[in-house]
Amino acid sequence: MNRLPEKSAATNPHNALISVIIVNWNGKKWLKRCLDTLLAQTHSNTEIILVDNGSADDSVEYIKTNYPSIKLVLSKTNLGFAGGNNLGYKHAHGEYILLLNNDTYVEPEFLEKFVAAYAEIPRLGSVQCKLVLMYDQKHLDVAGSYWTSSSFLYHYGYGKDATDKRYNQKMPFFSNKGAAMLLRRDIIEELGLFDDDFWCYYEETDLCHRLWVAGYECWYYPNATAYHAMGGTSLLFPNDFIQFHNFKNKLLSFLKNFQLRTLITVIPLYLLVNFLLSILWLIKGKPKHALALYKSIWWNAKHFKATLKKRQHIQSMRLSSDKQIFAQVKRNPSFSYYTKLFNGTLAEYEDRI
Repeated sequence: MNRLPEKSAATNPHNALISVIIVNWNGKKWLKRCLDTLLAQTHSNTEIILVDNGSADDSVEYIKTNYPSIKLVLSKTNLGFAGGNNLGYKHAHGEYILLLNNDTYVEPEFLEKFVAAYAEIPRLGSVQCKLVLMYDQKHLDVAGSYWTSSSFLYHYGYGKDATDKRYNQKMPFFSNKGAAMLLRRDIIEELGLFDDDFWCYYEETDLCHRLWVAGYECWYYPNATAYHAMGGTSLLFPNDFIQFHNFKNKLLSFLKNFQLRTLITVIPLYLLVNFLLSILWLIKGKPKHALALYKSIWWNAKHFKATLKKRQHIQSMRLSSDKQIFAQVKRNPSFSYYTKLFNGTLAEYEDRI
């Protein structure tokens, strides 16, 4: 497992075609600022693909009328973030693929600075830019996420001071955030993009995990900045619906991507934490949330045979062991991190790494 991919031999990123994929569902209010800043980029060799996931507002007519140069891909049903990006990718021609949320806008040199990461970092599989909160630009969205012994991700830099030097240096993470994530086409062709079964939530972490397994790396690259409203679309869904997909997808990702000796420790702990969390939600009067956890486990049980096929394919491409991956991107925060995570006060946690 020591044979790793060579450094990119792809087209010079400074001259490459970048395909920007934006998935939209009833998000017309975000589109103008997002698209106007993309059309004003100093890196001019771009194509913008907007996938509309069956919007009920007039997003489609707005794009047709005001942005005729943008490639509009229509889905009659809501394919979710995973399926929407996968559909958009089928229409993309760029050597580099940028996945960008509709509730973002970017600086004029964003693409030019962002794609430069591939000329700097060997074995780079995916990269996240610096994400700053749109309505509170003194603070970050998040820099990236580490794996932890608890099976919950450690969201490093969440809500922290955007000028802090800790969050203004490039560094590897277990997972990038899909709100502004750049990938190479040749790697996507090798490993695939998102798993359609994910629909929404944890799909970018699953993809990053597959990249690490295959010997690539996922980095945070603060030289490029995007501004993110956070939850622009997800706020339209019931929270118990979100929790179902979140926990369903985590378990599915673990079963596909971890080596057996890791699963033996991760799965029992994960199920125990879910059980305790369901009790907590019941105490708080949220029975739908508690039920969503058990529905997520049942979904995985019903689809276990299909998951095994995915697992066999992913493990056949393994070049890095879990131990090697953890050595780079596993960090354990203090216990207070988890209390703040569940209390919704995570921005108050002090990063010590």
